[in-house]
Amino acid sequence: METTDNTVVILLAAYNGAAYLPEMIESLLAQDTDDIRLVLSDDHSKDETPALLADYAARFPGKIVYHDSGLRFGSAQKHFMYLLSRFGDSAPYFMFCDQDDVWHRDKVRKTLALMKKTETEEKRPTLVHTDLRVVDQGLREMAPSFLRYSRLDGGCTALRRLLVQNVVTGCTVMVNRELARLAGDEIPEACLMHDWWLALLASACGRVGFLDEATIDYRQHGTNTVGAKDAGSLTYVTGKLRENRMKTAIFDTFDQAEALADRYAGVLPTAAEATLRDYGALARKGKLARVVAYSSGGFWKQGLARRAGQLLWG
Repeated sequence: METTDNTVVILLAAYNGAAYLPEMIESLLAQDTDDIRLVLSDDHSKDETPALLADYAARFPGKIVYHDSGLRFGSAQKHFMYLLSRFGDSAPYFMFCDQDDVWHRDKVRKTLALMKKTETEEKRPTLVHTDLRVVDQGLREMAPSFLRYSRLDGGCTALRRLLVQNVVTGCTVMVNRELARLAGDEIPEACLMHDWWLALLASACGRVGFLDEATIDYRQHGTNTVGAKDAGSLTYVTGKLRENRMKTAIFDTFDQAEALADRYAGVLPTAAEATLRDYGALARKGKLARVVAYSSGGFWKQGLARRAGQLLWG
């Protein structure tokens, strides 16, 4: 795979995605920059996905690679992290691609421009991300901004805030080679999602940048792995106040913090490792001590409903 200093490798992880994949891949091929390469990978789909991916690779040699790993991943995060480790030395920049969205024509160009502004001269591990436009199954707009729809601030990427709540959506992400190399392919079970894990690692060891602009149509069709939720709705607010499962979600963030600290012990900056350890240790403290730590340590979720749920269940 021939590359330049500006080459972006787009990693597409598919599973039973034949219904939307052609539209997705065509939007990649329509990007207004030529210096991109596509790596298409399937996770043992039972529909026409493998044949479809192989056909695109055959039609666009030199532009598209169909990578048949022969492995069964079983989750998006394991699939994407495998691809990042497998191709992480092949180019300076990488993006993640879901199978059911549609990229805006200028997505790669604008994201790369942000990356160039965010990277330091010494090429520290860097991640950048953007907003999304929420659309329905037929690509009709539901909300012009996913982050505003979700009542989130995409620029809130300090480590203390990211530990509590992820604001980074994987299909908007670009990472540099330095972050890809640092990430490797060892993903502990405590890793909640690849985008969150990489954002935490970049925040701890390098830099995170945000473009407050939608660069992708984020399709909602009922089977999304995560999906968009209206954080201003009464159902959402009351759910955050009533659902005991929020306690499990909060304690999962404690486990993720400790897993990151263990995985990169000796590599993390001292202050970042201390923050991870302090937050992870909250799992073994009493309720009052945790609430005090949220306040004194700045470990707060965004939005009144989320903070109320954090206080009730965390």
